Amino acid sequence: MPRKSRKSKRRQTVSDAWILWACDGEIPEDEPRRDDWLTFQYFSNEAELRAFWQQDGQRAIEAWIAANGPGTRPANYWRYALPRAGELRFGHPLASPFLDDESQAEYLVRHGLLLNGERV
Repeated sequence: MPRKSRKSKRRQTVSDAWILWACDGEIPEDEPRRDDWLTFQYFSNEAELRAFWQQDGQRAIEAWIAANGPGTRPANYWRYALPRAGELRFGHPLASPFLDDESQAEYLVRHGLLLNGERV
């Protein structure tokens, strides 16, 4: 008797290679996940990368914080996940989202972007 296929209720997550890419990591030549990492690095378009951040960005940020400390984010966060990337100042797009002499931690606090439990 044929079985009815069921979809998993667990949320699908992106690969660990994406987490490494999202955290600005380099991957060694002999790493088995290198092909996956290269796919994210060179073959994903901007819309796909933003979608990956929407889907699993918190996991990438948690991995980054574990390695680099709270109040900081990887470069790929600022490029793909920053919700205010289109801010305007004096009618022109911002070259940088930071105020003069503002640290990453100060920016994250000002915009309420710290993760739950993240203290700076």
